[in-house]
Amino acid sequence: MAGETTGSPGTEAPFMLPTGQFIVPFTASFGSAENETNDVKQIGYLPPDVTIYGVHYRPTDMDTNVSPALVHKVSVGSTDIVTGLTGGQTGTGQTVPCIPLRITAKTLVTVTSTTAAATGAAGTLYLGLICQR
Repeated sequence: MAGETTGSPGTEAPFMLPTGQFIVPFTASFGSAENETNDVKQIGYLPPDVTIYGVHYRPTDMDTNVSPALVHKVSVGSTDIVTGLTGGQTGTGQTVPCIPLRITAKTLVTVTSTTAAATGAAGTLYLGLICQR
């Protein structure tokens, strides 16, 4: 069913992060029916007092159709930081900068399917947020 929210990100954000730039890594498993339009996957939490500068997005192939259509976006809280990610169509990674976003409280990271997979397949998303403290 389209528009579902799934995922169990836990409640704890990473701590003891270094000063300077670093990547906060996340891994999420997707079922074959979890890439329909407006499906939201809760990925995990970012710690407070960081600025996000970009996203390293590395999915496996989650749309096995000959004409794949899957498109994702990454959000931090209610802010879409990167949109138009098509790597889930073929399993291609992308590193994408974003407008710097400063967060001051522990904040949930989500991935939303903005365009449904033509033929959904189970897969894994490796996601890293490029941050600075």
